[in-house]
Amino acid sequence: MKIHDYKYKAKRMRDGKVVKGKTEGPSKAIVDQFLFENGLRALEIEKYRSLYGQLSRVTLSSVVSERELIFYLKQMAALLKSGVKMNEACEILAAQQTNKNIRRILFSVYFNVNSGMTLSESMKEHPREFPKVLTSMIAVGESTGDLDEVLREAVDYFEKQYRLKSSIKSTLMLPVIYLVVAVFVAIFLMVGVLPQFESMYAGLGGDLPGVTVFFMNMGAFVRGNILYIIGVVILVIAVFLLVKKRSRRFQFFLGVVAIKLPLFGALVKLNNLSRISSTVAEMLKNHIPLQETLKNTYEVIDNKVYQELLIEARKNITQGDFMSKAFEHHYASEVVFNRMMHVGERSGELGKMMKSLSDFYDEDSEVKIERLKKALEPLLLIFIYALIVVMILAVMLPSLALSDQLM
Repeated sequence: MKIHDYKYKAKRMRDGKVVKGKTEGPSKAIVDQFLFENGLRALEIEKYRSLYGQLSRVTLSSVVSERELIFYLKQMAALLKSGVKMNEACEILAAQQTNKNIRRILFSVYFNVNSGMTLSESMKEHPREFPKVLTSMIAVGESTGDLDEVLREAVDYFEKQYRLKSSIKSTLMLPVIYLVVAVFVAIFLMVGVLPQFESMYAGLGGDLPGVTVFFMNMGAFVRGNILYIIGVVILVIAVFLLVKKRSRRFQFFLGVVAIKLPLFGALVKLNNLSRISSTVAEMLKNHIPLQETLKNTYEVIDNKVYQELLIEARKNITQGDFMSKAFEHHYASEVVFNRMMHVGERSGELGKMMKSLSDFYDEDSEVKIERLKKALEPLLLIFIYALIVVMILAVMLPSLALSDQLM
C-alpha cells in the first residue's frame, strides 16, 4: 500500500472556520474521510511530494504500543459485536487514528482485509506491531465464527500482561531515580561547591580534611576530563547494546544474571512464569496445538533462559515426553509452576491448570511487588541519607577547621 502526502483546505464544522494543513494517506477519498472523522469538511485536497514525509515513514522499531493495541482490539470487538462488517470496522478505526505512523499500519490492514484477506493474515504482514499470539488467536476466532469473543479474550490477556509489566517497570524505576538524583547532587557539590574551599584554603595555607580532598580531586578529575568521560560512557553503552544484539551467549548471560539478582530476581521469575502460564492457557483455550502454543509463547518471552526452556519443552513433546520435565529442578522455575504443569499434563487438563497458574500469579504479583517496594524504599533512603551526610561533612568540616584557625 503506497502512502502519499496531501495538502488540504477544510472548513471546521464546529465554528465554520477555514483551516489549512498537511496529512498523509493512501488516497484522496481516505484523506477526506480522515478529515471528516476529525471534524473537518474538506474543500480542497492536493497531493504533493515531501522528502520529510518520506523520511518520517521510515521506522526502526514497533509503532503500535501495547496500550494502543489494547485500545484497538477493544474498539474492534465492540464494532463487530454491534454488527459492523470487518472491512468497515477496519476502515473506521484507521480513519479515526490521529497518529500518522499508526494510521499507516491500520490503513494497510484495512486495504488487505478489503482485498479479501482475513484479519489475521493482514496483521501477519506487520509482525512487529501484532504479536504471533494475537494473530493465532484471531485465526481461531475467524475459523470458529466467534471473532468478537476471541478479541475480548485477547484484550483481557494483553491487559493483564500490560498491568504486570507496568507494575514491575515502576518498581525497577525506583532505584534508578534515586541513583540519578544522588549522582547529580554529588556532581553539583564536587564541581560547584567544594572548589571554593580549595581557593580559600590555598590563601590561608591550611590543610583540608581527607573527605573534602577526596571529593575535590573527584570534582577536578570530572571537570578536566568531562569530554573523555562522556565519550567512554557512550562507547560502553554502544558496545553493550551491539554485543547484546549480536551475541546470543551474552543475552543468555544477562538472562541468568537477571534471574539471580538479589531482590529483583524474584520479579524476573514472576514476570516470565506469569507470561508463560497466561500465554499457554490462552492458546490452549482457543484449541491451538501445543507445539504451536509453545512456539508462540517463545515469541512473547524476552529472557533467553526461558526461551531455552521452551525450546527444551518442545523437544520433549516431540519425543513423546512431558514438557514439564524441562522446567523441573531448574533455577529459573518454581515448585508451584512445576507441580501444576505436571498435574495438568498427567490429567489432560493442562489448559485449565495453566489458567489457574495465571490467576495465581496475577494475585501473587501484587503481593510480591508491594513487598519489594517496601524492602527497597528503606535501603534506597539509607543510601541517599548516607551520601548526603558524607557530602555535608565534606562541605562543613573545612568551614569548622577554618573557623578554628581564625580563632
